[in-house]
Amino acid sequence: MEKEIIKLLKQKINENYSIELDEIKLENPPKKDLWDFAFGCFVLSKDLKKSPAQISQELAGIIKNEDIIEEASAAGPYLNIKVSKSIFTNSFYMLYNYLYNDKNYFTWNIDLYKWKTVVIDYIGANVWKPLHIGHMCTPNQGQAIINVYRKLGYKVIADSHIGDWWIIFGKLIKAYKLWWNEEKLHENAIEHLLELYVKATDEAEKHSHLDEDYRNEFKLLSEWNLESVGLWREFTKYSIDAAQVQLDRLHIKPDYNIGESFYEGLWLPKMEDYPDLKYDMHSIVEELIKKWIATQNEDGSVWVVFDEEEKIPSCVLQKRDGTHWYLASDLAAIKYRMENWAPEKIVYFVDVRQQLHLKQAFTIAKKVGWLWNTELMHAYNWFISLKDWAMSTRKWRIIKLDKLLDEAEERAKKILLEKRDDITWSELEELSKIIWIWAIKYWYLKKSRETDVVFDWDEFMSFEGNSWPYIQYAYVRAVRILENYWKSLSEENIWSLELSEEVELVKAIWSYFFILEKTKDTAMPHHLCAYAYDLTKTFNAFYNNVPVLNETDESKKMIRLKLVKLFSLVIKDCFNLLWIDMPEKM
Repeated sequence: MEKEIIKLLKQKINENYSIELDEIKLENPPKKDLWDFAFGCFVLSKDLKKSPAQISQELAGIIKNEDIIEEASAAGPYLNIKVSKSIFTNSFYMLYNYLYNDKNYFTWNIDLYKWKTVVIDYIGANVWKPLHIGHMCTPNQGQAIINVYRKLGYKVIADSHIGDWWIIFGKLIKAYKLWWNEEKLHENAIEHLLELYVKATDEAEKHSHLDEDYRNEFKLLSEWNLESVGLWREFTKYSIDAAQVQLDRLHIKPDYNIGESFYEGLWLPKMEDYPDLKYDMHSIVEELIKKWIATQNEDGSVWVVFDEEEKIPSCVLQKRDGTHWYLASDLAAIKYRMENWAPEKIVYFVDVRQQLHLKQAFTIAKKVGWLWNTELMHAYNWFISLKDWAMSTRKWRIIKLDKLLDEAEERAKKILLEKRDDITWSELEELSKIIWIWAIKYWYLKKSRETDVVFDWDEFMSFEGNSWPYIQYAYVRAVRILENYWKSLSEENIWSLELSEEVELVKAIWSYFFILEKTKDTAMPHHLCAYAYDLTKTFNAFYNNVPVLNETDESKKMIRLKLVKLFSLVIKDCFNLLWIDMPEKM
């Protein structure tokens, strides 16, 4: 309907003022319950040499008698527009028929995207560090956006880009040789490697020669010492498997776990079946030197100095000893992704601390000419902290993800037992595994990734307001209404909408496609969460004010049951994209 209004405005502005506008942006009016759209007339003021308020008055008179306009009114410089009910009746008919014929009813533009590829770089776990509360951030954000892109028809490459290299592995290999425990490694590799890291760090403070031993071990690994490579492979494989156990609980699954070590070009064993590497970090550095983008100094180090107008500080690509900084790894990853997948876009879900680093990488990649028309986007998140103290992995002040999710399940059981005295043991186990893991996940995703988040049990354990349980209850209510009627809904072919609550529900459902586009373009899942909450509020207003099962007019009852069905499918689809389960009962 937005497109129809934009088309009408362009046509009338051209006919009456001989002005062709390339783009018209409609806004949400202050009173959304009274008006559907607002158009700011500022864009016409200069050409027409009239005040925006005068233009809005004129346009209101010009469009008020059009079939798709129910009412138009000037509000200062803004033209407020209310769309005719007839357009929502047509929308209702279209939505329902797409649904009934089992089509992808909210992705009509799917053909525009099916030849396009997007790479999502997310998760960012390290081989030796347990997943913690901070991994509520990039993994959940990235997976939701991956799901949205795929729904819209894109081919998506989801790469976890794990940290599996650098001097830390020299420390781990030496520590394992000194204090290894095979049983612990197999039981939980990440926990055991963390223990080894802590012990290696503590012992180095007592025995300074250990730091040299760690460097020597890393050198052996870099030179493809068979024992060192074997341990590296074992650490990495077991760590990926251990991390995936926790990620599975949140429905997070990357296509590939391509480690930073891969871009060193050492031909270490690949963990999975992804394309081979053509250009390693060494060749990347050489290319940048040849193209005068990087400079090699007398001591062997390689730097990139940016133009003054770019206002980006210089950075090191290669150290004096020939080893590389993270920047070389990320540049090699960009070239690898371009060579193998030629994506339209690469989105990095990495926290805000990496803004400068990624700005440097993106600028270099553009200068060297690898990108063609590819967009590089940093979808950064701010920080998550505990209610009373900040999290620090360096000081081991963390809530581990598995402990967080276990605690959530236990709290869920307690609340379920308080609310339901008829619940069976199997129901208790099933619902507790679903409810609070997903309540926590929704609690995080509903917040903008560009804000700091304080972890608070009391906030997301609430059943009120913008929470997963609140939306879930509305979904269960809709499912119960439809239990005995869904099979007969297609027999009635009446689509008229009479009540404002019916129209508002169709409006809300219809806007789903535009929310998917907005979520995709901004890489911000909180837009999808906000939509789900607003849709649920609209449905509850409909449910509380409009009789459905008690309606005596069968035609009206069928129309309302179809609206209930549309709501249930759209809200479930929203949560499928967020990868949050929707049980059929609570």
